[in-house]
Amino acid sequence: MSPTRAATPAVSLDPARVHAWRVERQLLAAGQAAGPADVARTLVGVQAQVTSSAALAIALRTKSGRGTTPAVQAATRALLDRRLVRAWAMRGTLHLFAADDVPTVAAALRGKERWRRPAWLRWFGVTEPEMERLIDTIGEVLDDDRPRTRAELSEEIGGRLGPRAGELMRSSWGGALKVASDRHYLVQSAEGDAGVRFIRASRWLDSWRDEEPRAALAKLVERYLAAYGPATLTELLRWWGVSETKVMKPIIEGLGDAVVGVEVDGVRAYARRSDVEVIESTKPTRGAVHLVGGFDPFIVGAGLRGQLIPPKHLKRVSRTAGWISPVVLVDGVAAGVWDSRQNARGLEITVEPFEAIDAKLKAGLVEAADRVGAAVGSPVTLDYGPVFRDKAPKVPFNDR
Repeated sequence: MSPTRAATPAVSLDPARVHAWRVERQLLAAGQAAGPADVARTLVGVQAQVTSSAALAIALRTKSGRGTTPAVQAATRALLDRRLVRAWAMRGTLHLFAADDVPTVAAALRGKERWRRPAWLRWFGVTEPEMERLIDTIGEVLDDDRPRTRAELSEEIGGRLGPRAGELMRSSWGGALKVASDRHYLVQSAEGDAGVRFIRASRWLDSWRDEEPRAALAKLVERYLAAYGPATLTELLRWWGVSETKVMKPIIEGLGDAVVGVEVDGVRAYARRSDVEVIESTKPTRGAVHLVGGFDPFIVGAGLRGQLIPPKHLKRVSRTAGWISPVVLVDGVAAGVWDSRQNARGLEITVEPFEAIDAKLKAGLVEAADRVGAAVGSPVTLDYGPVFRDKAPKVPFNDR
């Protein structure tokens, strides 16, 4: 906590009420969203380097609609309609954002520019002035409102700045493209089967506007606390993708009385003042089960990760090479992991609980599995057994 707030006793919150409240705020309980953009807006973005995981996260949080189209397809339609936008953002990771949120996120990212560090410049193999010129040239090329593939962008940049600059565009991990996205110079356009193309955000979005960077970050932090809080400073930094407290502490302090110190099971954290009374009045759940997919925002953005994911099971959830497993939530706490595969009978879900479960929880798992099946438009069979043991991820990890 900041020195000015250290003398103020923290409000003590019941962990069970916090967990139940957070499930509601994550749109996993009764109060679900009307559509994909509402989900992305509430969650301050949905991590999307694995497209199917992002689509499932959105589908599980959206009210059931009429018709036979699976809910997981709604994210694709929203991208084509420009209600959602796919862009690199916090942690240098691809996210789906509500279109009207992109200017705020872009403004908040402007202050990061970690590429200016000597180690980063050595990794890119360029000087700071060269990187500045590369970033600005990307913006200039894309200022004509014409989407380009990575290869097309590489060719044009190489023609202007030389082969080395063009080669930096081809990295499968984003490379210089991520850096340019921090200045809102590019997002990924959605054009049916055209594949991944890049376009300047201010040309792609009718809702574009300029915002002051510090005010934009403060706005996002307050919204983060509304969906993921209470949160420690460490988790705030993890979510935003920075390590320096000097970046986040002034933002928290600048929010003034809108944010208060709380204590949850002995852990000091921040919460929005307006949420404290609501948390205190939230009824704890007893045996409420939800299945969330891989890289789910609930898990990735955890405000109190040590209480959400039992430390002894952390490696089952946060796996090798940054993979985040699909998780079984019981009363808002990670209680197992699960995997799925499609077969002739439909979607086969295998659950591995962390602890022994009773008949009530098994019934809850059946209902949770059925919700996943409804989201993907497939009948479901549920089984129990080990998952993710000595097995490479099914989906190749990339964030292109």
